[in-house]
Amino acid sequence: MENTNFKMNNLKKLREEKNMTQTRLSIEIEVSQEIISHYELGNSKPNVDNLIKIADFFHCFTDYLLNRTDNPAMPQNIDNVENTNIIHKYNSLSDENKKYFNKFLDFLISN
Repeated sequence: MENTNFKMNNLKKLREEKNMTQTRLSIEIEVSQEIISHYELGNSKPNVDNLIKIADFFHCFTDYLLNRTDNPAMPQNIDNVENTNIIHKYNSLSDENKKYFNKFLDFLISN
């Protein structure tokens, strides 16, 4: 994340959807209100620990908080270890095999 002005727009969106102030969120994840403000304005980026705290609090993907996806929902039936294992395996596939894998998943879901 080289961009020096990286706004966490989805963090603000999640917070506002819950009618939550920056102060309340800061209390929940044990950081200062200024930190939350800086994340939302793009003045600073969260460290890994804070990113995980926020994701856990909102039950969403860290990628959603980092604006890398529009889908905040985490899978309900996969624990974190299994999820990480599946992602690691998927990422190790070639681009061609990823296409086959996605088609196979589509097939399984449609039946």
